[in-house]
Amino acid sequence: MSRLVPRRPPATAGVLVVLALVLGQWLHQQLPERVSSSRPFEEQVAVGDTVSLRTGDVEVLSVEGATSVAPAGGQVLVSPGVFVAVEFTFTPRGESSSLRYAALRDNAGRVLPFFGSSGRSSITCTGRLVDRPTRCLAVVEADPATVPGARIAVAPSDIDERWDSMAVIDLAATRQLVQKWSARSEPLELPEAGVMTRTEAS
Repeated sequence: MSRLVPRRPPATAGVLVVLALVLGQWLHQQLPERVSSSRPFEEQVAVGDTVSLRTGDVEVLSVEGATSVAPAGGQVLVSPGVFVAVEFTFTPRGESSSLRYAALRDNAGRVLPFFGSSGRSSITCTGRLVDRPTRCLAVVEADPATVPGARIAVAPSDIDERWDSMAVIDLAATRQLVQKWSARSEPLELPEAGVMTRTEAS
């Protein structure tokens, strides 16, 4: 009666396992970190400048601040801090698109996202017509102490901004300028967002 002898795996199998482990380690070292590789493509922009994003072009028109704001057709909002309003245009390319994501990057290193076209912090930017600029507005309420040196980022997606393009707007807000905004007595009149006329766009 013959006994079954267990078969030993060939030596080459062990070699292949070792090679696979070595190759995996090498790839891990060569490829970028997941956190870094998933970051959005950031385009820095200041007042008066234009940058191109994945879905269209952003031109920053103005940055203003005050302790109270008067939205077009809405009630005056008063803050114990300061409102910062960024007016910009967005010109869609290829198809109608919008900018839905906004975030304040304050001087404490925090990223504070805000969404939607209503509320005390909001972004309104719907590009309805291809190749026609839309007047957009991002308004954020913040502690005045965190505003000098801060920036506001805007991007197409409000769900997941990774791997997307993003405009990072330099507010150019010095401590003296923020103090001036905080001392402003009258409400800041906010423009109405929407497609610009040809006269406004020219």
